[in-house]
Formats: sequence, C-alpha cells, structure tokens
Amino acid sequence: MPAPGASAPAVARGAGRELVLVVPRERALPEGSWHGLKLGGVAELLGVIADWGEFRPRSEVEGQPEWQQVIPHLVVRDGSRILAMRRLRAGSEPRLRGQVTLGVGGHINAGDGELESAWLAGCLREWGEEVVCDKELTGWAVGLLKDDAGAVGQVHLGVLILVDAAAAEVEVREREKLEGRMAPVDELGVYYLEMETWSQFVYDALLRGGLDDAPDGLPVTLPRSFSS
Repeated sequence: MPAPGASAPAVARGAGRELVLVVPRERALPEGSWHGLKLGGVAELLGVIADWGEFRPRSEVEGQPEWQQVIPHLVVRDGSRILAMRRLRAGSEPRLRGQVTLGVGGHINAGDGELESAWLAGCLREWGEEVVCDKELTGWAVGLLKDDAGAVGQVHLGVLILVDAAAAEVEVREREKLEGRMAPVDELGVYYLEMETWSQFVYDALLRGGLDDAPDGLPVTLPRSFSS
C-alpha cells in the first residue's frame, strides 16, 4: 500500500501496459457497497485517491474487486435533452459493445499526472477525446455510481458529473467507436434494456426528478473541444 500522498511515478508499474487509477475497496467504500446512484461522497473519494490511490495494470485489476477503478461519468444535459450514445464494435471494451450509454468517460491513466490532479486531468482528456463542443461548459460532480451485480461493475466506481450544455452544439467525436445525439429523455425508454447499468441508474433518476435538486457538488470546467 502506498504512503499517503505517494506520487504517480512512485506507484506506477508494468511498463508498456495501460496503467489505470485504482483505490482500495475498503477505503473507497468504507460503509460497504450499494446498488445504484448515491448523491454526495465525491469529496471523500477524492481524498481517498490522494491518500491511497495507485496506478496499476488494467489487465491485472479487471478481475480484482478489492481494487476499484475510478471512472468519470459525464452526463450532458440541455433542458429535457441528454447526450445518448451507442458503443460500436471498434470500441476497446468488448463487454460493452452494442450497449447504450448516457455518460462520457473512461479510465484515468498514469499519463494524466500526479494522484492529486489526475482525476480532473483524466476527465478533461476523456471529454476532448469523445466529444466535440463549441462552448466551454460547466459540470458538477454530484455523486457516485456502483453496481456489484456483474463482473464489470464489481471493479468500477463511477463519479457522476452533470454537465449543463447550455444550448451548446455537442456531438460525438469518435464515430468509429460511438454513435449518438442529444435526445429527449422521454424518448429513450425504448433503449432502456440496452443501456449500461450506470446509465439505467441515471435514466431512472432523471425520470423521477431525482437529479433536479442535486447538490451543486464539485465544479468541473470543460473547455471547448474542436473537431479535428
């Protein structure tokens, strides 16, 4: 276990392999796991990352629930519309191909910098890689997503970030990996059984108004992301 505040280079290992940010399960989930979306808890998780986080080979931690891979899940909203995407065959994660997601995001890597700043740097990198947007937007990290029912969910811990699209033009960048558009929430029910579990949690919360009064959370500024 690394000492509190250990730097990314001090704990990075496995040269030539993808190193992803993980935290010990007992530290990230001190009161045990849950199934669904829980508002709050983001600041506490960031403290755990700073004190106990490591970058470990993804190939090793995929089967180790005792290590939780931290994943930003940015949900883009413009009034009653939300960015909905389907993962295509060119995507890197075979277990998720064909599924519908309501969140932009992915693993935080060792290349995203020191532990204290890697979470934010990884958010911004994923945003730039997956989305084209003509305006600077603001998001708020408001809660955590957890699902231990399947092999994928057991090793991942999501951070829900609500992004106000504010009438911006938002499009999918990686068209070989994703297809999608801004769509009214009430039109997405037909895709419910095809949604990833985290996206089902988000969709359920949106339908019942559970995110309308969500706390502001930690602010995240997302820069304009130009088309290549």
